[in-house]
Amino acid sequence: MISLIKNELTKIFAKKASWIYIIILFLAVIAVGVIQQKVFDLGPSDPNWREDVQAEIIEYQQILKENPDDEWTMDLIQQNQSYLDENIDPNAYSSWHFMNGTVIGMTMLITLFSVIVGSAVVSSEFADGTIKQLLIRPHRRWEILLSKYIATLIYSFSLLVALIIFGYIVGLVLFGAGDFNAKFFETTLEGYKLAVVGDQFLLKVLYYLPSLLIIVSIAFMLSTIFKSQALAVGIGIFVLFLSSTLGGIIVLIAEKFAWAKLLIFPHLDLTVYALEDNILQDVTLPMSLLILAVYYIIFMALTFTFFQKRDISI
Repeated sequence: MISLIKNELTKIFAKKASWIYIIILFLAVIAVGVIQQKVFDLGPSDPNWREDVQAEIIEYQQILKENPDDEWTMDLIQQNQSYLDENIDPNAYSSWHFMNGTVIGMTMLITLFSVIVGSAVVSSEFADGTIKQLLIRPHRRWEILLSKYIATLIYSFSLLVALIIFGYIVGLVLFGAGDFNAKFFETTLEGYKLAVVGDQFLLKVLYYLPSLLIIVSIAFMLSTIFKSQALAVGIGIFVLFLSSTLGGIIVLIAEKFAWAKLLIFPHLDLTVYALEDNILQDVTLPMSLLILAVYYIIFMALTFTFFQKRDISI
């Protein structure tokens, strides 16, 4: 099995596209980091930040006197006061803020590249006509398919590791090391949440892993079902972008229809749990993981069953 996995990894990394995806990640991290530093002027904490925040509060209070019902201004005053109370510079930005915000946001590129690779890993064998040569080897079908699946997962998680390394290096150079345990306020659907920037980053990475596993598995299943590489990749990308749209729609309809909670799409983004305790009313992280586990078993069963029984005469 190990030799099969090595062989599949060699195939993946032998393709120029696999390296191009890594280069794109690196360039994208640099580009976004430079834009944030130059355009938005993000950087280390200003020693006089407390005076600036207090001045803003006074300015907002003057506005509030003229418009006593201005809830937006009241929220700004309350938020600025929270910065003072918690001793948090609202404009401070370090490598860990960059990791927690920008780098986590760029995981969408990893998902996209993983879907492309996963959707092509089996279908390309049919497209190139090499599937027969692969199956005449003294290995069972499920072993060959499993090795391809594991190799695809290794490549996907390698992209994530590369993104984290690139992000930390770029953030370190542009914004400074910063404090892993620095407090900050993160925006949520319910307002602002006091959190530790390093802990939030690690939580989001941890919650991203199951989502990546499921989406790669869906792409791999499509690659097994369709002989056409273009069709498999096209449908895989379509499902990826459709999932985010459907997830938002299902969150809305779940208030009326309880069965909507059992659909997979709202549970594909578990990073929400780094900000909220639940989604879809009473749905918590354990329930989301259980639902994803059920779908995962179904996807894997369909994938291996279909490949085992498939007619390879091409």
